[in-house]
Amino acid sequence: MENPIIMQAFYWEMNTGRYADEFPEESGLWNLLADRAAEFKETGFDFLWFPPANKGAAGALDVGYGTYDLWDLGEFEQKGNIRTKYGKKEELENALKKLHDNGIRTLYDAVLNHRMGADEKESVILKDGKKAEVWTKFNFPGRKGKYSSLRLDWTNFDGVDWNERSDEEGEFLFKHKNWDNSFEDDYLMGADLDYENQAVREDIINWGIWIINEIGFDGFRFDASKHVDDKFLANFINETDEASNKELFFIGESWVNDTESLKNYITKIDNKKLHVFDFPLRQAFVEMMHGNLDMRWFGDRGLVNTDDYSSYAVTFVDNHDTDRDADSEYGTSSISSRKYQAYTYILMRREGIPVIFWKDYYNRGMKDKLDKIIEARKKFAYGDGLESDSNDENTYSYIRTGDKEHPGSGLIMMITQHDSGEIIRKIINSAKASTEYYDFSGNIKDTVKTDENGSGEFMVKGSAGEGYSIWVPKG
Repeated sequence: MENPIIMQAFYWEMNTGRYADEFPEESGLWNLLADRAAEFKETGFDFLWFPPANKGAAGALDVGYGTYDLWDLGEFEQKGNIRTKYGKKEELENALKKLHDNGIRTLYDAVLNHRMGADEKESVILKDGKKAEVWTKFNFPGRKGKYSSLRLDWTNFDGVDWNERSDEEGEFLFKHKNWDNSFEDDYLMGADLDYENQAVREDIINWGIWIINEIGFDGFRFDASKHVDDKFLANFINETDEASNKELFFIGESWVNDTESLKNYITKIDNKKLHVFDFPLRQAFVEMMHGNLDMRWFGDRGLVNTDDYSSYAVTFVDNHDTDRDADSEYGTSSISSRKYQAYTYILMRREGIPVIFWKDYYNRGMKDKLDKIIEARKKFAYGDGLESDSNDENTYSYIRTGDKEHPGSGLIMMITQHDSGEIIRKIINSAKASTEYYDFSGNIKDTVKTDENGSGEFMVKGSAGEGYSIWVPKG
């Protein structure tokens, strides 16, 4: 797998509101993924990141993060429906087969922190000695013990966020319980799973092995991983990996915008299999969107540009949390300007595994231009990665030298936050002497011929929408 690319194959509003009207094919995502499997391969995608495929508290309306029953993949009449938001289990399995037939690996979005939508209340004693009524009994009546006989009650959780007895919201820790040892606060939402409970640990690991070996996924994206017990997460990775003969892939969502904090998270989990999303790099894209990024230091931003941790980085521009039509509860907003610049950055770099967001690709009309950038990654983005000494506050350039294994490879990437409409010109050493280059993106129509030292005057358009160029050798 060379220069791998991940497609995040969903977004928050999928099959709701105007999206349901404009994109009716998304009403059955599993069937749609099966239908597009050959297209994904042809485009150059290597992984598809699936949404949580299990039954959520809101049934067929649940995006998947309100986890009710991990073992129900759209197979049982629970929460008002058999299917999940995305389809039925047999449709999911068919999609996995079609994707695997086309050489595409699949990642399951695992929500392991909490459960929601309990079937019954229980009376409990809290850590402070007070009484509470809490929604913590999960009977899974539709499944009737298939796959797992474990039913959950308050003993399987550390605490909840709602006391029915006092009609009060807060964090309610149960008597004889402690919050788990996670990188940040263990409690996030819902009924918080207790990973000191052996039955919980065994059930979740058995589920993970089932998802890989029986259902057929090739790895996991861990939702809110910084809130899940660190030791358990590392053990889950080891156990599922050892139980499979596949090369599994794991990504953790530790949402911190500080590179040092993200490095500390990696160190704390201490599992070389776990990749992480590069939130600090995305913060640089936010600054570029507003036109206030100092691009002289763009090559130093994010985990992807650290010497010891770049191999852990999964780079992205937006996802289902950062990009929502309604105001995000996370205090973030979509990268609404200079988005092609951001995608060019993550797709042309030597380090990092980039993610393309479905909503950008299919719903915003970005597919054709993103296809060109993806094609450039697959054909030309090889060899060493070098920073250009021409970089200034507003224009950034990056060189890939090419290699012998990919004849004709190598490139000059230029991105700018100028928006004057003028052509920005920079003298850049391409590391290829006497070579003619053209802009693969099509934004600049001229060609460039380097001199005997490999230098040439390369160009990029000072435009928010077209301020990126990918100069490649003319074959």
